Amino acid sequence: MSGTAFVYGTLMAPEVLKLLIKRVPESRAATLKGYARYRVKGQVFPAIIPSTSESKVKGMVLMELSRSELHILDVYESEEYYRATVEPELEDGSTSPADVYVWKDEHKGQLLLQQPDWDYSEFMQQHLPAYLDMTQGFMQECFPQQRQQQQQQQQ
Repeated sequence: MSGTAFVYGTLMAPEVLKLLIKRVPESRAATLKGYARYRVKGQVFPAIIPSTSESKVKGMVLMELSRSELHILDVYESEEYYRATVEPELEDGSTSPADVYVWKDEHKGQLLLQQPDWDYSEFMQQHLPAYLDMTQGFMQECFPQQRQQQQQQQQ
């Protein structure tokens, strides 16, 4: 069984996906209506929350994710987010059901609601190397068996 996920932040970076799920899945540009994306205090990743019907978040839909890949993304997104099913609009105007990680209301005080939207280009240029180091550490801590499998395959 495969699933899809609408991503709008660090998970749009192919380098991050490769570290987490060991591949870059097929993806399609998409827009999610009724949500707004914000910066998170002291962090380089964004969050989305439900907003007005005019609000839009640009991102992409990751296609054909396995159950185990979705589990890795669930753990990666932590307990500050919940997974919801939404209907992002694809570039051709069609919609497609996808899971998305939404910031929980109890953590809303951590969002910079008056700041400009989170910027993907800025993240890639200024924060990617350090973020990849953090992601590598996350994988070693939370999924040590994958590291062991990689080491065995390299031998």
